[in-house]
Amino acid sequence: MKTYCKKYSRLLKAQKTTLLDLDPLAYFPCETSDFSAITIELGGPHRRTNHRGLPHTYDPASWGILTTFGNYDPSRGGHIILWDLGWVLTFAPGDSILIPPGLIRYSFVAIQPGETRYSMLQWAGSGIRRFFENGERDDTTFAMKATEEEHVAREQLRRETHVASIGAFPRTDGLRTGDFDFKYSGMNPLY
Repeated sequence: MKTYCKKYSRLLKAQKTTLLDLDPLAYFPCETSDFSAITIELGGPHRRTNHRGLPHTYDPASWGILTTFGNYDPSRGGHIILWDLGWVLTFAPGDSILIPPGLIRYSFVAIQPGETRYSMLQWAGSGIRRFFENGERDDTTFAMKATEEEHVAREQLRRETHVASIGAFPRTDGLRTGDFDFKYSGMNPLY
């Protein structure tokens, strides 16, 4: 991700550093990753149907790294379907793809009997985004202590975030340089 999404990678690192400074007991699932969450799907033949992250779970402005493992023939199954793009891509064991899991619905083509397929998704939870939108407060504290103006500003920001997030992702030229213009209008100087 640091190659193709330099600015976003720096944002995640800054958030992680700030959170760990604020709460020494906080932890991330992997010391070497700046993502706040990892989902691992284990089991034999399985298919995820038309999945899109829910706004309260996935940060819609974030990238996720989806990696697949297992013992299956990628020419006969295991393809990834990116529904919103209309793409079906061969997805061999060990392949990874950068996707915005809060914006793009995806699923997998079934594998053959006797084959195995596992996947791991590293992603940024929306709770961290909300923490910074709330002025470094959790949702409950914000709800109890924020002024009416802060509530209005935050709700406006939340309505705009999903739509604005689509424009934050790189186009072809940005992917080549890895330095696309990531702008996020959160209520925190980290953004």
